[in-house]
Amino acid sequence: MSQDTHHLVVEYIARYRFPFPGQTTWPDGYVTTTNASERRKSIPTPAGEHYPDIVITDRTGRVRELGEVEMNIGPEALSYLRAGSELTDNDTPTHVKHFFVYVPAGQEEAAQTLLEENGISYAGVRGFTVNADGTVKVVPSVTKGDPYDHQVTDIAAA
Repeated sequence: MSQDTHHLVVEYIARYRFPFPGQTTWPDGYVTTTNASERRKSIPTPAGEHYPDIVITDRTGRVRELGEVEMNIGPEALSYLRAGSELTDNDTPTHVKHFFVYVPAGQEEAAQTLLEENGISYAGVRGFTVNADGTVKVVPSVTKGDPYDHQVTDIAAA
């Protein structure tokens, strides 16, 4: 998939999942920032600064949640996936990190395996497809955090 598709998916997920439309449990003062088309918010990693696709901060600027959209998940992402997970909070019902990985449909199992075999805490792995009209469909594969997050997002079907 192209860089334009990546940016489309990042912006869609940020808009429709952080928070979900009508979500009443989204903490006051949380801000969702994307780094898709412009670098805005970085995190430190052993390999240097990394710009996660979706960064959620609280009113103090502390990183609370992160989302990474990986077009082709693999070991080359381990450094920043681990750093992103470690930086997020674990204010989930199961105390896993508020860290989400989104991959093209069909790569969910590979993403889950990569995270688990490398001891990276995460709240969810989601698969996505891009609809013919340019909207995105997100389907949860595994949710280890808040069950509320285990929602399909498909605005085109609404």
